Amino acid sequence: MSMPAPAAQLRLFTVRFFAILLCAAGAIHIISTLGAMGDTSRSAYSLLASALPANTMTVLPPVKPGRQYLPFMSTDARYAVCRFDTTKGPVSVSAVLPDHGWTIGIFHRDGSSAYFAAAPVGRITQIALTLVPADDRFMGLTPEARGHMSTADAPLTVAAREGLVVVRAPDKGLSYAATSEAALAKVMCAPKPLQ
Repeated sequence: MSMPAPAAQLRLFTVRFFAILLCAAGAIHIISTLGAMGDTSRSAYSLLASALPANTMTVLPPVKPGRQYLPFMSTDARYAVCRFDTTKGPVSVSAVLPDHGWTIGIFHRDGSSAYFAAAPVGRITQIALTLVPADDRFMGLTPEARGHMSTADAPLTVAAREGLVVVRAPDKGLSYAATSEAALAKVMCAPKPLQ
């Protein structure tokens, strides 16, 4: 027995309608997901930009419930943060990561990572970086180009215009607090003089 023509047309219409609805929902989902990735109005950089001076390392107070600079900051760690800006010239970053659990990360303004290092177990890690603008600007001659022999290891160069340098130290309790605080205070983030 064959299906009447109006019932067949209704079924075909229903199938097409749900297929179109499913495709439209998928397209809206993809567009909104890509749009959300471009929204940096509530990024870590935008939240900290007004609170931190440019090119200066700031040791943040211990994280406590209700007193966090950023969401999801761990209460078992101490942080030092530098908001860097290389538009006027390079920025030097140096840090000593004294023990495992210590990390340093350099993040672009949009939150993407430019550099990350973690201290291995049983070894002190010394970090020396130069943050430079991500363009072809001339930043001066190197000592070698001027005929001087350099005895120091050249710092790693990272191209980034604006962002955050974050040093994270594990909070091992009150007996280690002064040591961690002193190590965080020695982390340097400052404009590098042009040569």
